[in-house]
Amino acid sequence: MSRIRQIYWLVAYDLRGMARERGLLALLAVALGLALWGLTQGAAFQSGAASTVGAAQAREAQARQDAHDLARRYFAAPEAPEAPEFADAKWWRSAFDLRGYAFYGHVGFAAKPELPGAALAVAQADVLPPVVRVRADSLEASRSAYELEHPARLAVGRFDLMFCVVYLWPLLLLALNLPVLSLEREKRQLPVLRLQGVSPARLLLTRTLARSGLAALALASCVALLAWVVGAVPADAAGMAALGAWALWLLAWSLFWGSVAAAVAAASTGRATAAFAGFAAWLVLVVLLPALLGAAVGLAAPQPSRESYVRAMRDAGDQFAQHRSAVLARFYDDHPQWRPAKTSLDKLSSSVMRIPRMLEQERLMAPVEARFAEARAQREALFARWLWLSPASLFSEAQARLAGHDTARHRRFEAELQGHHSALRSFFNQRIQEAALRDEASGCKQTCLEGWGFTDFDAVPRFQASPALQQATPLPSLALWAWALALLALAAWWLRERPAPALQAAAA
Repeated sequence: MSRIRQIYWLVAYDLRGMARERGLLALLAVALGLALWGLTQGAAFQSGAASTVGAAQAREAQARQDAHDLARRYFAAPEAPEAPEFADAKWWRSAFDLRGYAFYGHVGFAAKPELPGAALAVAQADVLPPVVRVRADSLEASRSAYELEHPARLAVGRFDLMFCVVYLWPLLLLALNLPVLSLEREKRQLPVLRLQGVSPARLLLTRTLARSGLAALALASCVALLAWVVGAVPADAAGMAALGAWALWLLAWSLFWGSVAAAVAAASTGRATAAFAGFAAWLVLVVLLPALLGAAVGLAAPQPSRESYVRAMRDAGDQFAQHRSAVLARFYDDHPQWRPAKTSLDKLSSSVMRIPRMLEQERLMAPVEARFAEARAQREALFARWLWLSPASLFSEAQARLAGHDTARHRRFEAELQGHHSALRSFFNQRIQEAALRDEASGCKQTCLEGWGFTDFDAVPRFQASPALQQATPLPSLALWAWALALLALAAWWLRERPAPALQAAAA
């Protein structure tokens, strides 16, 4: 009998045996059901996020239109400002006033684009929201924008497809594969199989890989079908590519756990020992190794104290208050075209010096920001460098990247958000300084077009995501395949170098 034919009959025989094992089939059905339920939860979460982004964009468009209409009515005729609607108008509550619109009336949002595979993993989307509001003066609110949810819920995580595949799917694969060699030992079939040219190593590796691969195929098929039925993944080329990448990672993850089961079964002499060792392997690989990796990275690159950051912010504010005139003099030395002609610098209104104050505070905070950014970058670089040491962390990171909810993509979003905020602030700062000069010359008692009046709402910068932010950053799966091959080689070596336990158990 050729080797390929022998492997075929081993797989066929194993499948017929599994078909009679109602417990295994029921366990597989439960696992598939939980995974599908997790997919619906991820789809519901992503649908809510998409609704939030849509509501934010609708609010931005409506606020701009309302500002257009209000300014048109206000500046429609010379007597319009005397209308009852504008009798008690204050500049900080008026969108037609540049100061009021820049600091209070302007509504702008920056949204992170949704990827086709977003529903396949919630990942860090729990704490990194897809949309933040961008104001003209400070970006601090955007930097610290997080989902307002109970910390206990965030610590536990959501029950989604990623949770099922990372934590529950390995338990199913261990239950499927750990009894493979133990059953033949207990039935004393190993000597007979060896006489037929079937070595324990070939028996073990063939059956574990076949069971793991077929289980992965069943899960991938069910997930793809449900994803298209409920619309969790778009039914186009991008959606098919996302599901295909997810299925390939699922296959690698399943074969990895098949190799773990093979190594455990090769070293065990009974089903009880194999079950205990398999659970210990799951605990080490899924719980302990990721925790150790995170702890090691935290020790190697500690994050500076958050208290020092808050204290530095307060010190920067106090320093500006103490040297306000010197800071403004330096600002107008750098921009002489905006220097007031009549008003002394110590008499400038708070609205005129608001953005210069934030610029000075950011200049003072730059060393502190750089220290935090350097520590964060070092932690992320160390985590990426040693990610291969933890298969569960590697697989989780791959799932997060496919969904677009990974840390690296959010860092790109923050960088583009920073660029948009700089453009928005420059836009308003230039117009506020120019309007202050016009207001000095015109002396309008109320908001007027020759002074603080503003109607150019369409020119206000809006956030546009770059093409790089609209696609996922794939993670190579070579490390996971290397883990699987190493464990398979270990199982084969163990059975070849130490066949005594298997044969003695079969002959006893």
